[in-house]
Amino acid sequence: MKRRATTELPRMSTESPEDRFEICDARRSILDRDEHMLIVGGPGSGKTTIALLKARRAVLNSLRPEQKVLFLSFSNSAIRRILESSGNVLSPEVADQVEIKTYHSFAWDILKSHGYLISNQRRLCIIPAQDAAVRSAGIEKSDWEAEQERLFLEEGLVAYDRFAPRASEILLRSSAARSLFCGAYPIILVDEFQDTDDDQWALVKALSEGSTIVALGDREQRIYGWRDGVSEHRLAEFENDLHPFTVDFRNENNRSPATGIAGYARGLLSPETNQDLPADIQQRYFQPPMFDVALRVSLLHTWQQTSKRTSGSSFNVAIAARSKTMVRKISDSLDKQMTIQGILHSPVPHDVLLDQNQIVLAARVISNVLGSSVDAREDRLAQTLARVGDMLRASNKSTNISKSDTLRKWAVKCSDLKPPNTKCVVALQRIFDELDRSGFVGSPTEDWISVRRKFEESDVDELVRTGDFARYLRLLRRGSVIEEQLASLWRSTGTYVGAEEALERAILQDQIASDATEKARISVMNMHQLKGREYDGVLLVEDRHRTFRAHENAPPYADTRRLLQVALTRARSYAAILSQRRYGTLDVLNQ
Repeated sequence: MKRRATTELPRMSTESPEDRFEICDARRSILDRDEHMLIVGGPGSGKTTIALLKARRAVLNSLRPEQKVLFLSFSNSAIRRILESSGNVLSPEVADQVEIKTYHSFAWDILKSHGYLISNQRRLCIIPAQDAAVRSAGIEKSDWEAEQERLFLEEGLVAYDRFAPRASEILLRSSAARSLFCGAYPIILVDEFQDTDDDQWALVKALSEGSTIVALGDREQRIYGWRDGVSEHRLAEFENDLHPFTVDFRNENNRSPATGIAGYARGLLSPETNQDLPADIQQRYFQPPMFDVALRVSLLHTWQQTSKRTSGSSFNVAIAARSKTMVRKISDSLDKQMTIQGILHSPVPHDVLLDQNQIVLAARVISNVLGSSVDAREDRLAQTLARVGDMLRASNKSTNISKSDTLRKWAVKCSDLKPPNTKCVVALQRIFDELDRSGFVGSPTEDWISVRRKFEESDVDELVRTGDFARYLRLLRRGSVIEEQLASLWRSTGTYVGAEEALERAILQDQIASDATEKARISVMNMHQLKGREYDGVLLVEDRHRTFRAHENAPPYADTRRLLQVALTRARSYAAILSQRRYGTLDVLNQ
C-alpha cells in the first residue's frame, strides 16, 4: 500500500545545498524576496529546485517551530517527483517543517477540522470516487450538483470534486479558519499552477490573504484544458490578482541538457517548423498484425538505449498512449509470452496506471466473492449482481446503465429467495459451485486470481468484463497493505470475511494520500498521466485508430503538439515513438 503524501523526506548531508547549485541573479531574487511570486519555466528548468531552496530559507530564517511551508501539488503524480528532488535540498531538520500535499489532501484537512461550519453534520465522510461515479450516472449535471448539496448538508457526505470548493468556502466565510491555516502555512508553494481549475484557484486565492504564494508554472504545458474550470488564462489571472514578482526561466533545461529531446519537443509548438529527429528520439513503425512483436522489440530497444545513456543499473522506462483502450492493449501485450526470432520472451513485469473507477468497482466484486463464502447462496448472488451493476453503471453509458438496472432487479429477486433463471445468474451459480468445491488456499494473491479468472472464463459479457477490469488493480501485490490484511483475515478465521471492507480502506487511503509510487521499472499509462513524472526513457505508442491526435482532424493540431511536447520532455535520456505505418502522428504534423 502506498505511503501518505507527507511521508518523511529523504535524508542528506549537512552542507549548504545552495553551494551545489548555480544561483543566478534571478534565482537569488527568488530566495531573497518576501512577496507573492510566479516562477515560469519549461521542463527541467529548475522550478522545483529553487522552490525547495526557498522553502529551506524560510524554515531556517523566518518560520516559528509550529509553522510549516506547504508545497501544494496539482496531482498525486507530482508528489513523487517533488519527494525525489527534496533529497538534494532539504536536511532532515528542515524537512520536518515542509509538508508536500495534493489539493485533495490539503482540502480534506480543512474539511475535517472546519466542515461543520457549512454542513448540518458535525462529522464529514467521503464519497469515494467510484461511488460518486455510480451515484451520478445517468442524471443531469445540475441534478447531481443539487444531490451533492443535499448529501453534504443533510448527511455530511462529500465527493472528491467538491473538496476544493467546500474548503475555499470555509476559508472565505470564516476569518478565524483562514487565519488559522495562513498562520500554520505562512508560505505556500503551488506546483503546475497553469493546470489548476477554478475551485483550486479560489482556494489558493483565499489563502493568499494571509500567506505568501509562490506559484510554479509553464505557459506551454497546459494539457488539461478539457477539464471543467481549467482556464488558459490562469497564469495571467494570478499576475492580475496577486501582482507577484515574476521570473521566467524560458528555455532553460536541466533535466536532459545533453540530449536534443527538449529542443525538439519545444520545436513541436511551432507548426511552421519542420524538424529532423535528434539522436535521442527515434521513430519506429509496425504493420497491424505485428503490433505485439513490434511493441516488445521497441521496448527492448528503448531499454537498451536508455541503459547506454544513464549511469548505474537503476533506471526506469514509461510506455504511454493517448487512450485508455490503448493503455490496456499495451499492458495485455506485455503480459504475453512470445517467441521472437526463435528466442522465447517472458511476460514483462510492469505497473499500469489507469482511471480507477471501474477497476475499483470490479475489484469490489472480487473481494466480496472472497469475503462472502460463509453467506447463504441467494445473498451471495444478490451482492455480486448489485456490485457488477455498479461497475457497469460507473461508465455512465446508457446501455450499461440499462443493464445495471436489470442486474439490480435480479439482485432483489435473489434477496427474496427467487433467483431468476437468466444466463448471468446461472453462470454465477456455476462460479460459486466451483469455488465451493475447490475452496481457497489461504494465499490472498492466488485466491484473488482464482476468483478473477472464473469471471474472465465465464460466457457472460458483464462477468467477463468484471474479471478483465479487476486485472488492473494495482493495490493487490506481494507485500501490499491489502495483501497483508487479507492474509491476516485468513490467519484469524480461515476465511476472507471482511475482505471488501479491507479493500475499501486501502483504496480510500490510496485516493486521498497517494504519492503515486510505481513499484516496477516499467510503467504503462496514458500520456496525460506523464504530467509531473520523470523517467529515464519514454516510449510513446499509437496505432491507426488510437493516434496521439485524438479528435483533432486538421492543422495546426495545437493540443496534440502540446501533449507530445509534455510527453517527450518527461524523458531524461531517451525517447522512442512507435506508430502504425502510414498513420504516424509525427508524419502528419510534418506534412
